[in-house]
Amino acid sequence: MDSLVLTQEMIIVYAVLGLVIVLLVFNLLRVDVVGLLVMTLLPLTGILSGKEAIAGLGSNAVVVLICVMTIGVSLDKTGVVNKIAGKIMKVAGTSESRIVTLLGITVAIPSGIMSNVGAVALMLPAALKVARLSGITASKIIMPMGFCANMGGNLTLVGATPLIILNDIMKEWWGTNSPSGADFVPLGLFFTTPIGIAMVVGALIYFLLIGCKLLPIREESEERGVASARLRELYGEEVGRGFECVVPEDFSAQTLAQLNLRSKYTATTLAVAQDNGSKKIHAPQGTTLIEPGDVVLLLCRDDSLQKIVNDTGWQPQDNFECFVEEISPEKFGVVEGIVSSRSTLNGHTMTELALRKLYFINPLAVRQGQNTCISNLVDLILKPGDTILLHGKWDSLRSLQENSDLIYTENLRGEKIRDNKAALALVALTVFVALALGTDLALAVAGLAALMILVIGKVMHIDEVYKAVEWKTIFLVAGLIPLGVAFEKTGAADYLANSILQQVGSLTTMFLYLILAVMSSFFAMFISNVGTTVLLVPLAMNLASQVGCDPRVAGMVVAVASINTFMLPTHQVNALIMQPGGYKTADYMRVGSGIMVLFLMILMGMLFLFY
Repeated sequence: MDSLVLTQEMIIVYAVLGLVIVLLVFNLLRVDVVGLLVMTLLPLTGILSGKEAIAGLGSNAVVVLICVMTIGVSLDKTGVVNKIAGKIMKVAGTSESRIVTLLGITVAIPSGIMSNVGAVALMLPAALKVARLSGITASKIIMPMGFCANMGGNLTLVGATPLIILNDIMKEWWGTNSPSGADFVPLGLFFTTPIGIAMVVGALIYFLLIGCKLLPIREESEERGVASARLRELYGEEVGRGFECVVPEDFSAQTLAQLNLRSKYTATTLAVAQDNGSKKIHAPQGTTLIEPGDVVLLLCRDDSLQKIVNDTGWQPQDNFECFVEEISPEKFGVVEGIVSSRSTLNGHTMTELALRKLYFINPLAVRQGQNTCISNLVDLILKPGDTILLHGKWDSLRSLQENSDLIYTENLRGEKIRDNKAALALVALTVFVALALGTDLALAVAGLAALMILVIGKVMHIDEVYKAVEWKTIFLVAGLIPLGVAFEKTGAADYLANSILQQVGSLTTMFLYLILAVMSSFFAMFISNVGTTVLLVPLAMNLASQVGCDPRVAGMVVAVASINTFMLPTHQVNALIMQPGGYKTADYMRVGSGIMVLFLMILMGMLFLFY
């Protein structure tokens, strides 16, 4: 093994790396500022030229991140994510363990055939929506999803770029270093599948048993539900909360007027689903007939619900299945409006205003002075200064405000879902996947093609594209890319790898694999996983031929380990989930160290059994 000399340039690169680790671990600077600092220090120290230092901003990885973030947001804005979140909620309900498991499997499978970053970016909006609907803090489910995506990248040989290029790198080495003179036999598509399956299963078990206790609990925005924290505090005790109830088969059909739920139980019927949920009636009127098999969305106190159940036999559900969309803050909301002296509502009763019929809006309560009225709204005459609590679609609430001069105490949050553009958003996604898997084009080109479909097809305005991008993540990744270039250019990576291996001494097959896995995972935290693979695979194959084991397996170990790094937010997937999950570097170290040990145990076990 050739001996290398430690140079001044290498020392500078190691110093910059040490500075980055300290800044990230102790959270001394924001991650995007750390990225910018690296881009500044490398040319100032003469390690890289100015052009090389900023090349990360236009790199394939950064462009792909921008594109997949935009595609994910486009699926959200067109309602596709709502449907995905609804399906997940229907299966998993509000159980954290079931949600983590379902999200992990859902993201791991596509990660086996496409970019891990792409799979996470496309599932991220759905995961965030599930967190809001279930009431589970996003920090509890986003990291498990991201780590499962990394593990899923091992399911096939096209699941991640290092595995895609692995056969080419090994073939080039084999041409001049063939141990037995035999022709090179490339690894098959499913060569790594046993490892991938074991890793995904292991990751899910880890998060269900151990990781769930290590994940942080971050405070969510007060806009998590359809009502703000302020309105929940003001009205929650009197108005209650939402319940989904199934009408039993032995129920005698009655209209809402006959049931008289508001007067008897101070309960509001927000919606009714008929024909197995295929027909929904929002803001139902007194003439709406409730029949066996219908599903009713009620708003009431817990004690009122118990009375309704006792009197009607209706069956409250543990989770929302039929009315997932109605409790989502994307389309529906609860607002408080003040009746002004010039408002057209002034001097009228709820019967005269017919808010349900004209706007499909549910009046929930009226506050006059210190009194809150719920059960006797029908004949209540509105006066200036009264406040009305309303539930409905954001568009309907906007229309009411424009037509009545009602003054809302909070800004309306929802934006219109572009259902008519959903097909085009799915076309953009399909084009991205097809070009990425079916052609030799760079992932960045595939992403840009999808981005152009979204913009030219008016699925998203170009200004919305800029807002869709997590720029903190972009600048962190863009700053670490030139650091990886500096490692390779100065020989610092080669020097470190050889120094470690020289200190190890005699190697057995399994010990060699362990050293290669640890070293590859460490390098991939700061050098791109592609760079790690290109650098270490030939070295690993040389050592394997000396030890007497299969050089191809040693090369595979390097590629697999390079896409499985968890302890710092420097990996692209880790960086992508950092902001949405509200994570800090310490969270990655605490949770990632455990799963890193698990990864090494699983990898060694599978190598021993299958390879």
